[in-house]
Amino acid sequence: MTRSAIGWLCLCLIGLPCAPALAQKKAPGGAKVLLLSGGQREHHGYREQAFYLTAELENTGRYEVTVTEEAAVLDTPALAKYDLVVAIADRRAPEIKLTKAQQLALVAFVQSGKGYVSIHGGDNAPADWEPEFKLMLGGVFSHFGLPDGKVRKGDYTVKIAQPDNPVAKGLSDFPLKDELYYHLQMTPGVEPLAVVEFEGVAWPIAWTQTFGKGRVFHTVFGHRDFGPDKDDPLRNPGFNRLVLQGIDWAAGKR
Repeated sequence: MTRSAIGWLCLCLIGLPCAPALAQKKAPGGAKVLLLSGGQREHHGYREQAFYLTAELENTGRYEVTVTEEAAVLDTPALAKYDLVVAIADRRAPEIKLTKAQQLALVAFVQSGKGYVSIHGGDNAPADWEPEFKLMLGGVFSHFGLPDGKVRKGDYTVKIAQPDNPVAKGLSDFPLKDELYYHLQMTPGVEPLAVVEFEGVAWPIAWTQTFGKGRVFHTVFGHRDFGPDKDDPLRNPGFNRLVLQGIDWAAGKR
């Protein structure tokens, strides 16, 4: 476990309130990443996923990662010092549901040439989300609370739809147990990078897009709550590589 992860764990164990910056590991010359976590942690294990993803990024030597469970940092001057925001959080949770100002701050952040990556619940879109923010994401999930919630957990084969995309370099189709959001509201012109087949339809599960001067990568997958051991899709070799290469691309490193 890294020194930053140990410090974060100590904060959590003694029950101190979460500050905007919970953990940080410096990589001289590396891109500065703000990793936004939180929301229904006992169900999804977002904190554990943030631990794991932070370690993966630190181990590349290309990133300096700061972790937060408070969205309030997004509409402060502190946001400007980061090169990339990575969201692995449940947008419905009060502490992580973005205000209008925070959504528009992220839009401006990406338009200025920065990067944004969102994983699984990062695309959970309440009806009152700002249109510009939905446009930036490239696709959103807005079916919670409906009788046919458009969610299905199961075993899938992830198929690479754009093998020439730099995010897909070295990847071939791979199996993955995860939770599929389908019938997404996609931005016209956004093409899927990877898909899975369900009910005779190839549903997008990952995509990239440029937005203003910046880059956005999103994946629908990344749900962690399967079985007694709570299997984490981020530990699947194929999905792990897809996510890390998506982060590299959004950070301008690919």
